[in-house]
Amino acid sequence: MYRLIFAAILSFAMFPCALAQENANPKPDAAKQLEEAKKLLKQVSPGVFDLNGIQITAATRELRIPCNILHQKLPIEYALCHEEGEKVHETILQTAVRPIQIQLALLLANYQPATLGILAKLDPKEERPYKDKETEPKTPGANRLAIHVEWKEGDNTKIVPLSDFIQDIDKRKTPNDLDTWIFNGSLIDETGFVAEQTGSIISTYVDRAAIINSAAKGNHRDDLWISMPANIPAEETKVSLIITPAK
Repeated sequence: MYRLIFAAILSFAMFPCALAQENANPKPDAAKQLEEAKKLLKQVSPGVFDLNGIQITAATRELRIPCNILHQKLPIEYALCHEEGEKVHETILQTAVRPIQIQLALLLANYQPATLGILAKLDPKEERPYKDKETEPKTPGANRLAIHVEWKEGDNTKIVPLSDFIQDIDKRKTPNDLDTWIFNGSLIDETGFVAEQTGSIISTYVDRAAIINSAAKGNHRDDLWISMPANIPAEETKVSLIITPAK
């Protein structure tokens, strides 16, 4: 039952390579950030682990991240940012959990960071949002995620796909291809783990600094996505963001 978690723990020494496969010599800042994140991991019950509020279930590879609704109605580039991030004015959800802790939790649940899939629907006539070659996960599909949001309404529990909170400004509806998200992993530069500096966690508009990106058609446009207010609970509502393997 614990195989996935224990395998990830044993491979912590390789974590910087998973953060940025092209960077063989991670900067000291990133290593320090990682060590601090590792200290927070604890087992809370058989097969269930906690990382600063993130619940990791080994058998199902499910992550549950505590968040709250920041904005109901706005143009967006992000679905989730850290509460102190640069882009909180363009996100629906925010969290107090640090980005590096979320990346670590994804690795613990045996997801593999890779960019393959982010630009799969980009029109060849359009300029690529980044020039780096696509990277592939060692296990096919291991970077593809399904993401849902869960919250309480009175005595009832609601759970919907994260995509229900988002619409295409041109068509005024949620695209069918917004249900699969790509765990690309953030980058490392001279400041350390980039998502720690920007607070970018889940991006609808292509952002290599973010940990997770949309794979939907049109994700190269920063003016395409707006929130779907009718589907979003009241601002400040506490929610759980649930990550599972994409089908």
